[in-house]
Amino acid sequence: MTALLGIFLRIGFLIGKPQELPASTTLPVLTGVLAFLTNFAVDTGFAREIHRFDFALAQTGLLAIWIGAAISLRRVWVRYNQTLSAVYGGNILINLVTWPLSFDPGLGALGAKVLGIVLALWLLAIVTKILTHALEVPILLSALISLTGLQVSGWILITLFPLPKT
Repeated sequence: MTALLGIFLRIGFLIGKPQELPASTTLPVLTGVLAFLTNFAVDTGFAREIHRFDFALAQTGLLAIWIGAAISLRRVWVRYNQTLSAVYGGNILINLVTWPLSFDPGLGALGAKVLGIVLALWLLAIVTKILTHALEVPILLSALISLTGLQVSGWILITLFPLPKT
């Protein structure tokens, strides 16, 4: 378990590769559940718990769908479990960094926005690195795939769950 955590941390810090993860069928399920739970914990912008639940579930499911779409384009389904686990692991890492900061109102509006941008770029870098190895494509193409997948997921989430009016 410690070795597995170390692999996820290396992937999160852009050192490791998804191929270092075991290709088990239980790892994507476990990391998916953890990603869902951390998404639920971090997304506090909804007035009702059911909306937080639905949003976290949609967020986790959309990651699995677009990673599956990217994997299917290259026809490397054998790498799906490792790739999805690695992406979920990156999502969990970003959420674990974000979660304690979401309770601290001392950041201010500008600080929170800058932190949000930095964390979004970090997640983009993690997913880009993972897809570069999983799909065996140049890093620029991987960045384009990652950016497109994250943007489309974001648009779908905002369409399904509009931001509250302030």
